[in-house]
Amino acid sequence: MADWGHGAVTASSYAIAWQPEATPSHIAMACAMAGIGWQPRPAMTVADLGCGRGYNANLLAAANPGWTVLGLDHDPSGIAEARQLAAQAGLGNTRFIEADLGGMGLAEIDSLPPLDIVIIHGVWSWVSDAVRAGIVQLLARRLKPGGVAYLGYNALPASGPDMALQRLLRQLAGPFGTGAGEAAAAAARAMARLRAMAGALKLPRTPMLARLLAEPAVLEPGFVAHEFLTAHWRPVFQADLCRDLDAARLDFVGSVNLFEALPGMFCDGEQMAVMRRMGHSAGQEFLKDLCLPRGFRADVFIRGARRLDGLAALHGLWLAAIGTLPEESPVLNTGASRGGIAQPLWTQIATMLRQGPARLGDIHAVLGPAAPNPTEILAILVGTGCVLPLFQGGGPQAAATRFNIAAAATYAPHGEDLGEAAGQYGLATPHGLGGLPASALDLAIVAALLEGVAAEPVALAQHLQPRLEGERLLTAQGRIAARLAEKLPAWRYFGVV
Repeated sequence: MADWGHGAVTASSYAIAWQPEATPSHIAMACAMAGIGWQPRPAMTVADLGCGRGYNANLLAAANPGWTVLGLDHDPSGIAEARQLAAQAGLGNTRFIEADLGGMGLAEIDSLPPLDIVIIHGVWSWVSDAVRAGIVQLLARRLKPGGVAYLGYNALPASGPDMALQRLLRQLAGPFGTGAGEAAAAAARAMARLRAMAGALKLPRTPMLARLLAEPAVLEPGFVAHEFLTAHWRPVFQADLCRDLDAARLDFVGSVNLFEALPGMFCDGEQMAVMRRMGHSAGQEFLKDLCLPRGFRADVFIRGARRLDGLAALHGLWLAAIGTLPEESPVLNTGASRGGIAQPLWTQIATMLRQGPARLGDIHAVLGPAAPNPTEILAILVGTGCVLPLFQGGGPQAAATRFNIAAAATYAPHGEDLGEAAGQYGLATPHGLGGLPASALDLAIVAALLEGVAAEPVALAQHLQPRLEGERLLTAQGRIAARLAEKLPAWRYFGVV
C-alpha cells in the first residue's frame, strides 16, 4: 500500500453511506440535552476531516448557503469526486483540500480559517498515531472557543472482539497494491477465504462477523477494505479519546445517540446504583460502554462549555415527522433494552405531528401530568427515526435544489433499475441544517419534482423509467406511490420541494 496513506487503504471506494447523525442538527440536540449553550448560526465555518467522496460536506454547504464548508482528505480520488459534485451543484461555499493530516505543518494548518464545527466521522479508529496527533493539533489551533467537534469512532470494550477478526482478514487478504480496485479485490479474496474456514474457527460471534458471512453478501468489498485492511484499525476507550483531546482543550458534551444521556433507559436498578456511586463523567461513560453492546460511539465535544437552562433549550426545539408515523407507539431498541412512550400519550403526539411541525415544549404540555421528561420524548422520537428538528423557515433555497438535482443525476440516474442502487443518501434541506435520509429512489423522485414533474405516480414513473411497460410499469408506479405517501409531507416541511 502507498506510504502517503499512512497505512490506510487509498485506492478503493464504496457506496455513499451518508450519516444523519454526523450533522449540526444532531450536534445541537446533543448540546441541548446536556444543557450546553451552543446554537448553530447563519454564518459559520465547518470542516469535515476525512471527508471521503465529499457527499456530506457538499450537502451541508447546499443546505446552509451562509456557511463555508471545508472538506479535507488524503485520497485525491475522493477530493476529485467531491469537487465535481460541488461544481455540478454550483456550490460556491465549498473548498476541498487534499491534505495529509499526519504531516501538515503549522503553516499549513494555520492557513485554514477559524472553525465553528469540525466533523470527524469514521477516521480516528482507522489512522496512525501521526494522523491522530495531526487531528488534535488542528483542533487546538483552528477550532474557535465555543466551537464544537463531532467524532464517530469504534469504541471499547464492545469492538474488542473484532480486533482478532480484523487481523485475520488482513492475513487472508494477502499483499495488494495501490492500483484501482486492488484493495477491493483483496477484501473480496479475504471474505471468500473467511467464509470457507469460519466453521472451523472459534471466532467471537459478533454482528460484524455475521455481516461478513451473510449469504447473499451484504457488505461491499470496498467497504471491507476501508474498514479492516487498514494497518491501524484500533478501537479506543472513550476516556482515552478524551485524554487525547485534552491537548485541544475540548470538553465532552454527550452522544448524538440521545438516549445515551438517559442511562435509566438502558440500565437496571443495580447498574444505576453503581453509576451514581461513580460520580464523575469518565466513570459513568465507561459504565455505559459496559452496559451497551454497541461498538461505535458518536460523541460531541466543545471548546469551552457554557451552561444554560437545558429545559428551555429543549422546549424551544421544533420537530417535524420525516415519514408516516405509525399507529402503535414505536419501540426504541438501545441494544440493552427496549422502551417507548405509553400508547395513549403516543396517540396524542402522533396526532400533533401529523398536523405539522410542533415545538417539543408544546408536545410536552399537551401530554399533561403523565408526560415523560422532554429529554425522554426527544430521545425516543429521534432514536426511532420519527422526527428531526427544524431550525429555519422559508421556502426551498436554490443551493439545496441544485444539490438535490445534481446528487440524483450522479447517484440515481434514470433507468430500469432505478431505486435499486446501493447506498444511503441525504437530501439537502435548508430547514434542518443538513439533510433528510433518502434512498436512491427518493433522490430521483425529488429531482423530478424539482424539475417540474407532477407529484403523481404515473407521471413520475413515465419520467424516471420511460422504457417500462406492463406489469413492471405498474410495479414502479406502486413503489413511487408508496414513497410519495411516506415522504412527500416531510419533503415539504423541510423545504426540499
